[in-house]
Amino acid sequence: MKKLLLATAVAALSVSAAHAAPTVYGKALVTVDYSDFDDESTTKLNSTASRIGFKGAEALTANTDLVYQLEYGVEIDSDNGGTVKGKSQNQFHSRDTYLGLSNKQYGTLVAGRLSAIDDNINYVSQTVGQYDGFNAASWDGDRVNNAMAYFSPAYNGLQFMGMYAFKEDNASDLPTDAEAFGVGVKYEPANQPFRAGATYIKSGDFNTTRLSGAYDLNNQIGLGALYQISDLDTSDKENLAAVSATYKTATPWTAYAQAEMTSNVGGVDGDDAQRLVLGGKYAFNANATGHVYAGYSNLEQEGQDDRDGFGIGTGIEYKF
Repeated sequence: MKKLLLATAVAALSVSAAHAAPTVYGKALVTVDYSDFDDESTTKLNSTASRIGFKGAEALTANTDLVYQLEYGVEIDSDNGGTVKGKSQNQFHSRDTYLGLSNKQYGTLVAGRLSAIDDNINYVSQTVGQYDGFNAASWDGDRVNNAMAYFSPAYNGLQFMGMYAFKEDNASDLPTDAEAFGVGVKYEPANQPFRAGATYIKSGDFNTTRLSGAYDLNNQIGLGALYQISDLDTSDKENLAAVSATYKTATPWTAYAQAEMTSNVGGVDGDDAQRLVLGGKYAFNANATGHVYAGYSNLEQEGQDDRDGFGIGTGIEYKF
């Protein structure tokens, strides 16, 4: 009887090991934002990039795993999914969701709904809340439906990547409904103060090239930069330049500044935008972070009055 119980226990453990439970993860970020643009002021409660996800891996051979991720955005402050680039979405809306294979020697291949390849090369963005992302630029890490992506193993910090999206239903996030492809490379050597990368994406008549890098002056001060040029099938190319700096104090506070300049916004000659954001992050612990920030934005349009304004905000973020 004891031998039977022991055999049953071993079999149960073997099944548990073979079918590892997925990792549950997520982020909740809620902010209160006040803005005054074009003499019109608003105060809003915002949920920014809040999400919940499940990911894991299943060993198929000694060197190859089946990998998966199911990630969904959640709007904490609403019973609907809000809008992304003017398009409504469900309360639980798909973010990066995929199934794939990962080999220790040959790299990882995944298929599903994926962030565009340039989302992997961004060493400058520090902002949160209302001022998150490059709101003047036309293309910034859009997600792509019906996509496949490959990531090579890192060779002494050097990694290559590529992505292809089939022409099925890509109009949800991309500015074009054509098939798309992208390639990229990044260099993140261990125990070095610098990181850098580059990407190129083409979809229909649109294409964009991005360069980004970062350098840590010491354990407290870090610098980041990004340059992007986009051909939007118009007479002029859109140019984005961004720089940022972070300063880790001896307290739980980290201060940051980020500045962006976009010329020929949307490919329109003479339409230029600038933005400056100053903020601070307070680490309560490894999971909870408080945020405060303020920003100024300006948009110059040919033949029209300049549009400008400012905003301030504060919020709390919890990761699990």
